Amino acid sequence: MSSEYRCTLEDLLIIDFETTCEENVFDHPVEIIQIGVVVLNIKDKVIREDIVFDKLVKPVVNPILSQHCIELTGIQQNDVDKAETFSVVYQHFLAWLKEHKFDERKFAFVCDGRQDMWRLAQYQFLLIKENFPAIFRQWINMNKIFQDVAKEKYLSIAGRSNLQKMSNFFEIEFEGHAHNAIDDVKFLAKVTKKILDTGRFVNVNETLNCISGWRNVPENVDPNWKSDMHKTHKVIARVLPLASVKRRRAYDPAEDYGICLFCKKSTIDTCVGGVHKQYPADLYSQIKEPFDFATVAGLKRE
Repeated sequence: MSSEYRCTLEDLLIIDFETTCEENVFDHPVEIIQIGVVVLNIKDKVIREDIVFDKLVKPVVNPILSQHCIELTGIQQNDVDKAETFSVVYQHFLAWLKEHKFDERKFAFVCDGRQDMWRLAQYQFLLIKENFPAIFRQWINMNKIFQDVAKEKYLSIAGRSNLQKMSNFFEIEFEGHAHNAIDDVKFLAKVTKKILDTGRFVNVNETLNCISGWRNVPENVDPNWKSDMHKTHKVIARVLPLASVKRRRAYDPAEDYGICLFCKKSTIDTCVGGVHKQYPADLYSQIKEPFDFATVAGLKRE
Protein backbone atom coordinates (compact mmCIF):
# COMPACT_ATOMS: atom_id res chain seq x y z
CA MET A 1 0.00 0.00 0.00
CA SER A 2 1.34 3.41 -0.94
CA SER A 3 2.20 5.80 1.89
CA GLU A 4 0.45 8.59 0.00
CA TYR A 5 -2.67 8.61 -2.12
CA ARG A 6 -2.06 8.84 -5.87
CA CYS A 7 -4.11 11.98 -6.36
CA THR A 8 -2.83 15.46 -7.13
CA LEU A 9 -5.80 17.21 -5.50
CA GLU A 10 -6.13 18.25 -1.86
CA ASP A 11 -9.73 17.16 -1.34
CA LEU A 12 -12.35 15.09 -3.11
CA LEU A 13 -15.91 16.30 -2.67
CA ILE A 14 -18.24 13.37 -3.15
CA ILE A 15 -21.53 14.84 -4.39
CA ASP A 16 -24.99 13.59 -5.27
CA PHE A 17 -28.17 15.28 -6.45
CA GLU A 18 -31.64 13.84 -5.96
CA THR A 19 -34.42 15.15 -8.19
CA THR A 20 -38.12 15.09 -8.81
CA CYS A 21 -39.23 12.12 -10.89
CA GLU A 22 -42.24 10.27 -12.22
CA GLU A 23 -42.33 6.51 -12.58
CA ASN A 24 -41.62 5.48 -16.19
CA VAL A 25 -41.65 9.12 -17.39
CA PHE A 26 -38.12 9.49 -18.68
CA ASP A 27 -38.42 12.99 -20.18
CA HIS A 28 -39.65 14.43 -16.89
CA PRO A 29 -38.34 18.01 -16.35
CA VAL A 30 -36.23 17.12 -13.34
CA GLU A 31 -35.57 19.56 -10.50
CA ILE A 32 -32.98 19.06 -7.78
CA ILE A 33 -34.60 18.42 -4.39
CA GLN A 34 -31.53 17.41 -2.37
CA ILE A 35 -27.79 18.09 -2.45
CA GLY A 36 -25.46 15.89 -0.44
CA VAL A 37 -21.68 16.30 -0.13
CA VAL A 38 -19.02 14.65 2.04
CA VAL A 39 -15.29 15.31 1.95
CA LEU A 40 -12.35 12.95 1.57
CA ASN A 41 -9.06 14.64 2.49
CA ILE A 42 -6.18 13.34 0.38
CA LYS A 43 -3.25 14.26 2.65
CA ASP A 44 -4.75 12.78 5.82
CA LYS A 45 -6.48 9.94 3.91
CA VAL A 46 -9.69 10.36 5.90
CA ILE A 47 -13.36 10.97 5.27
CA ARG A 48 -14.15 14.20 7.11
CA GLU A 49 -17.26 13.35 9.10
CA ASP A 50 -17.20 16.88 10.58
CA ILE A 51 -17.65 18.54 7.16
CA VAL A 52 -20.93 17.65 5.47
CA PHE A 53 -23.36 19.54 3.24
CA ASP A 54 -26.91 18.20 3.22
CA LYS A 55 -29.76 20.44 2.07
CA LEU A 56 -33.23 19.83 0.73
CA VAL A 57 -34.50 22.02 -2.11
CA LYS A 58 -38.01 23.22 -2.86
CA PRO A 59 -39.04 22.36 -6.45
CA VAL A 60 -40.82 25.05 -8.45
CA VAL A 61 -41.89 23.57 -11.80
CA ASN A 62 -43.47 20.50 -10.18
CA PRO A 63 -43.81 21.43 -6.50
CA ILE A 64 -45.77 18.30 -5.59
CA LEU A 65 -43.62 15.18 -5.32
CA SER A 66 -44.93 12.05 -6.97
CA GLN A 67 -45.53 9.02 -4.76
CA HIS A 68 -42.81 7.27 -6.75
CA CYS A 69 -40.33 10.04 -5.89
CA ILE A 70 -41.23 9.92 -2.19
CA GLU A 71 -40.77 6.16 -2.04
CA LEU A 72 -37.56 6.21 -4.09
CA THR A 73 -35.75 8.96 -2.16
CA GLY A 74 -37.44 8.87 1.23
CA ILE A 75 -37.90 12.64 0.94
CA GLN A 76 -41.28 13.82 2.21
CA GLN A 77 -43.52 16.51 0.75
CA ASN A 78 -43.65 18.58 3.93
CA ASP A 79 -39.84 18.65 4.07
CA VAL A 80 -39.40 20.14 0.59
CA ASP A 81 -42.30 22.51 1.25
CA LYS A 82 -40.25 24.00 4.09
CA ALA A 83 -37.01 24.08 2.08
CA GLU A 84 -35.59 26.99 0.07
CA THR A 85 -35.48 27.10 -3.71
CA PHE A 86 -32.42 25.96 -5.65
CA SER A 87 -31.00 29.45 -6.27
CA VAL A 88 -30.92 30.09 -2.52
CA VAL A 89 -29.57 26.66 -1.58
CA TYR A 90 -26.84 26.97 -4.20
CA GLN A 91 -25.69 30.21 -2.57
CA HIS A 92 -25.59 28.36 0.75
CA PHE A 93 -23.42 25.75 -0.95
CA LEU A 94 -20.99 28.36 -2.27
CA ALA A 95 -20.82 29.89 1.22
CA TRP A 96 -20.10 26.41 2.64
CA LEU A 97 -17.22 25.95 0.19
CA LYS A 98 -15.82 29.34 1.20
CA GLU A 99 -16.27 28.67 4.91
CA HIS A 100 -14.17 25.52 4.68
CA LYS A 101 -11.62 27.17 2.37
CA PHE A 102 -12.09 24.79 -0.55
CA ASP A 103 -10.12 26.09 -3.53
CA GLU A 104 -11.76 25.10 -6.83
CA ARG A 105 -8.33 24.38 -8.30
CA LYS A 106 -7.44 22.05 -5.45
CA PHE A 107 -10.54 19.88 -5.22
CA ALA A 108 -12.69 17.87 -7.58
CA PHE A 109 -16.19 16.49 -7.33
CA VAL A 110 -16.71 12.74 -7.31
CA CYS A 111 -19.92 11.24 -8.72
CA ASP A 112 -21.08 7.66 -9.25
CA GLY A 113 -21.54 8.36 -12.97
CA ARG A 114 -22.11 11.20 -15.41
CA GLN A 115 -25.79 11.89 -14.70
CA ASP A 116 -25.34 14.29 -11.78
CA MET A 117 -23.35 16.90 -13.69
CA TRP A 118 -24.25 16.24 -17.34
CA ARG A 119 -28.02 15.96 -16.94
CA LEU A 120 -29.24 16.97 -13.47
CA ALA A 121 -27.05 19.97 -12.61
CA GLN A 122 -26.90 21.27 -16.19
CA TYR A 123 -30.68 21.13 -16.52
CA GLN A 124 -31.25 22.81 -13.16
CA PHE A 125 -29.18 25.83 -14.16
CA LEU A 126 -31.05 26.03 -17.46
CA LEU A 127 -34.32 26.11 -15.50
CA ILE A 128 -33.19 29.06 -13.38
CA LYS A 129 -31.58 30.73 -16.42
CA GLU A 130 -28.13 31.06 -14.90
CA ASN A 131 -24.71 30.26 -16.36
CA PHE A 132 -23.49 26.76 -15.66
CA PRO A 133 -20.78 27.03 -12.97
CA ALA A 134 -17.19 26.25 -13.86
CA ILE A 135 -16.84 24.10 -10.71
CA PHE A 136 -19.27 21.57 -12.23
CA ARG A 137 -17.67 21.36 -15.69
CA GLN A 138 -15.27 18.55 -14.66
CA TRP A 139 -15.53 15.68 -12.22
CA ILE A 140 -14.35 12.20 -11.30
CA ASN A 141 -16.69 9.56 -12.65
CA MET A 142 -16.04 6.89 -10.04
CA ASN A 143 -18.01 4.27 -11.91
CA LYS A 144 -15.52 4.51 -14.80
CA ILE A 145 -12.65 3.89 -12.40
CA PHE A 146 -14.63 1.07 -10.78
CA GLN A 147 -15.10 -0.58 -14.18
CA ASP A 148 -11.34 -0.43 -14.76
CA VAL A 149 -10.72 -2.00 -11.35
CA ALA A 150 -13.31 -4.77 -11.79
CA LYS A 151 -12.28 -5.41 -15.42
CA GLU A 152 -14.02 -8.43 -16.96
CA LYS A 153 -15.88 -9.14 -13.71
CA TYR A 154 -17.90 -5.91 -13.99
CA LEU A 155 -20.72 -7.22 -16.18
CA SER A 156 -21.32 -10.21 -13.91
CA ILE A 157 -21.45 -8.24 -10.64
CA ALA A 158 -24.93 -8.37 -9.09
CA GLY A 159 -26.79 -5.09 -8.68
CA ARG A 160 -29.11 -2.84 -10.67
CA SER A 161 -27.35 0.42 -9.83
CA ASN A 162 -23.71 1.50 -9.84
CA LEU A 163 -23.73 1.70 -6.05
CA GLN A 164 -25.22 -1.77 -5.65
CA LYS A 165 -22.50 -3.22 -7.88
CA MET A 166 -19.82 -1.37 -5.90
CA SER A 167 -21.28 -2.64 -2.62
CA ASN A 168 -21.21 -6.24 -3.79
CA PHE A 169 -17.75 -6.04 -5.38
CA PHE A 170 -15.96 -4.28 -2.53
CA GLU A 171 -18.07 -5.91 0.20
CA ILE A 172 -18.95 -2.51 1.67
CA GLU A 173 -22.40 -2.41 3.23
CA PHE A 174 -24.68 0.43 2.14
CA GLU A 175 -26.17 2.14 5.18
CA GLY A 176 -29.31 4.26 5.04
CA HIS A 177 -31.81 4.88 2.26
CA ALA A 178 -30.70 4.30 -1.34
CA HIS A 179 -31.36 7.38 -3.51
CA ASN A 180 -31.05 9.68 -0.52
CA ALA A 181 -28.22 12.04 -1.45
CA ILE A 182 -26.37 12.10 1.86
CA ASP A 183 -26.56 8.32 2.31
CA ASP A 184 -25.38 7.79 -1.27
CA VAL A 185 -22.33 10.04 -0.89
CA LYS A 186 -21.33 8.56 2.47
CA PHE A 187 -21.22 5.16 0.78
CA LEU A 188 -19.45 6.46 -2.35
CA ALA A 189 -16.82 8.11 -0.12
CA LYS A 190 -16.03 4.69 1.38
CA VAL A 191 -15.68 3.21 -2.11
CA THR A 192 -13.44 6.08 -3.23
CA LYS A 193 -11.22 5.63 -0.18
CA LYS A 194 -11.07 1.88 -0.76
CA ILE A 195 -9.87 2.44 -4.32
CA LEU A 196 -7.29 5.03 -3.23
CA ASP A 197 -6.08 2.67 -0.48
CA THR A 198 -5.11 0.14 -3.17
CA GLY A 199 -2.72 2.67 -4.74
CA ARG A 200 -4.97 3.43 -7.70
CA PHE A 201 -4.46 6.80 -9.41
CA VAL A 202 -7.60 8.93 -9.14
CA ASN A 203 -8.09 12.10 -11.14
CA VAL A 204 -10.73 14.01 -13.09
CA ASN A 205 -11.79 11.82 -15.99
CA GLU A 206 -14.90 13.48 -17.39
CA THR A 207 -15.79 16.96 -18.54
CA LEU A 208 -18.54 18.97 -20.22
CA ASN A 209 -17.68 20.45 -23.62
CA CYS A 210 -19.61 22.95 -25.73
CA ILE A 211 -19.09 20.74 -28.81
CA SER A 212 -18.60 17.01 -29.24
CA GLY A 213 -17.82 15.23 -32.49
CA TRP A 214 -20.40 12.47 -32.10
CA ARG A 215 -23.20 15.06 -32.08
CA ASN A 216 -22.33 16.01 -35.67
CA VAL A 217 -23.68 12.64 -36.79
CA PRO A 218 -27.48 12.84 -37.40
CA GLU A 219 -29.65 10.89 -34.97
CA ASN A 220 -32.55 8.76 -36.13
CA VAL A 221 -35.03 9.02 -33.28
CA ASP A 222 -36.74 5.77 -32.34
CA PRO A 223 -40.54 6.26 -32.52
CA ASN A 224 -40.79 4.70 -29.03
CA TRP A 225 -37.99 6.77 -27.51
CA LYS A 226 -40.10 8.08 -24.63
CA SER A 227 -40.86 4.60 -23.29
CA ASP A 228 -37.21 3.61 -22.82
CA MET A 229 -34.83 5.37 -20.40
CA HIS A 230 -31.69 4.78 -22.46
CA LYS A 231 -33.32 5.96 -25.69
CA THR A 232 -34.66 9.04 -23.92
CA HIS A 233 -31.21 9.85 -22.58
CA LYS A 234 -29.79 9.60 -26.10
CA VAL A 235 -32.26 12.29 -27.15
CA ILE A 236 -31.52 14.41 -24.07
CA ALA A 237 -27.79 14.17 -24.83
CA ARG A 238 -28.54 15.96 -28.10
CA VAL A 239 -30.72 18.74 -26.73
CA LEU A 240 -28.62 19.79 -23.73
CA PRO A 241 -26.07 22.49 -24.68
CA LEU A 242 -23.07 20.82 -23.05
CA ALA A 243 -21.94 17.28 -23.87
CA SER A 244 -20.30 14.85 -21.48
CA VAL A 245 -16.86 13.83 -22.77
CA LYS A 246 -14.19 11.48 -21.45
CA ARG A 247 -10.87 13.23 -20.87
CA ARG A 248 -8.08 12.04 -23.15
CA ARG A 249 -5.21 13.46 -21.14
CA ALA A 250 -4.50 13.92 -17.45
CA TYR A 251 -6.31 16.78 -15.75
CA ASP A 252 -4.00 19.51 -14.49
CA PRO A 253 -6.08 21.93 -12.40
CA ALA A 254 -3.53 24.72 -12.75
CA GLU A 255 -3.91 24.64 -16.54
CA ASP A 256 -7.28 23.01 -17.16
CA TYR A 257 -9.67 24.39 -14.57
CA GLY A 258 -12.04 26.97 -16.02
CA ILE A 259 -11.19 26.14 -19.65
CA CYS A 260 -13.45 24.30 -22.12
CA LEU A 261 -11.53 21.40 -23.64
CA PHE A 262 -13.02 22.07 -27.09
CA CYS A 263 -13.10 25.82 -27.64
CA LYS A 264 -10.33 26.63 -25.09
CA LYS A 265 -12.38 29.54 -23.81
CA SER A 266 -13.17 30.36 -20.19
CA THR A 267 -15.97 28.34 -18.60
CA ILE A 268 -16.19 31.04 -15.96
CA ASP A 269 -17.43 33.91 -18.13
CA THR A 270 -17.45 32.91 -21.84
CA CYS A 271 -18.27 29.26 -22.57
CA VAL A 272 -21.01 29.02 -19.94
CA GLY A 273 -23.46 26.56 -21.45
CA GLY A 274 -26.35 28.86 -22.23
CA VAL A 275 -26.15 28.63 -26.03
CA HIS A 276 -26.39 25.31 -27.89
CA LYS A 277 -23.57 25.32 -30.45
CA GLN A 278 -24.79 22.09 -32.10
CA TYR A 279 -28.51 22.79 -32.10
CA PRO A 280 -30.27 19.52 -33.11
CA ALA A 281 -32.86 20.86 -35.56
CA ASP A 282 -32.99 17.50 -37.34
CA LEU A 283 -33.82 15.74 -34.09
CA TYR A 284 -36.59 18.16 -33.15
CA SER A 285 -38.12 17.75 -36.63
CA GLN A 286 -38.57 14.03 -35.92
CA ILE A 287 -40.29 14.51 -32.57
CA LYS A 288 -44.00 15.14 -32.96
CA GLU A 289 -45.23 14.42 -29.43
CA PRO A 290 -44.81 16.81 -26.45
CA PHE A 291 -41.24 16.89 -25.15
CA ASP A 292 -41.57 18.32 -21.64
CA PHE A 293 -37.86 18.16 -20.79
CA ALA A 294 -36.99 20.48 -23.68
CA THR A 295 -40.10 22.67 -23.55
CA VAL A 296 -39.97 23.56 -19.85
CA ALA A 297 -36.32 24.67 -20.04
CA GLY A 298 -36.84 26.59 -23.29
CA LEU A 299 -34.35 24.41 -25.17
CA LYS A 300 -36.36 24.20 -28.39
CA ARG A 301 -36.11 27.30 -30.54
CA GLU A 302 -39.29 28.70 -32.09
